[in-house]
Amino acid sequence: MKYAQEFQQLHETLVPDSGQAPTVQGELIRSVARLHDEAERNGNANWDEGYELFADFVEKTFHAQRMADPVFRERVETIINRVRQPKIAYLDYEWFHELSDHAVQWCRRHPEPIPNPHDPRQYR
Repeated sequence: MKYAQEFQQLHETLVPDSGQAPTVQGELIRSVARLHDEAERNGNANWDEGYELFADFVEKTFHAQRMADPVFRERVETIINRVRQPKIAYLDYEWFHELSDHAVQWCRRHPEPIPNPHDPRQYR
C-alpha cells in the first residue's frame, strides 16, 4: 500500500466505532477496510449480503465519479469482481491494498464531506 498511513488516519477520522459513516468518504474507507478485514481474518467465511453491500458501495462510489481514465475504471472493476468471489478473494491481499490506495485518492479528490444516507439493509 502506498498510502497505508493516510488510509489509517482517514479511518480514525471518518469511520465511527460502530455503524455506518455519516459521509461517503467515511463509508468508502469503512467498506474497503471491512472487506479487507473479513478476507484477512476470516478467509471470507462470514461473507453474506452485508459484504455484498460493501462491495456495491465501493463500486458505486467509484463509478459515480465518472472516472475518465478507462484503464483505472477497468482495474477497479476487476478488483471488485475478484472481491465478490469470496472463496478466492482472500488469497491475494494486494487487491485490497490497491483498493485502499484508490479510496485514499478518491477522498483526496473529494475533501468536502458528502452526506451518506443511511442504508437500512447494511447491518455490518
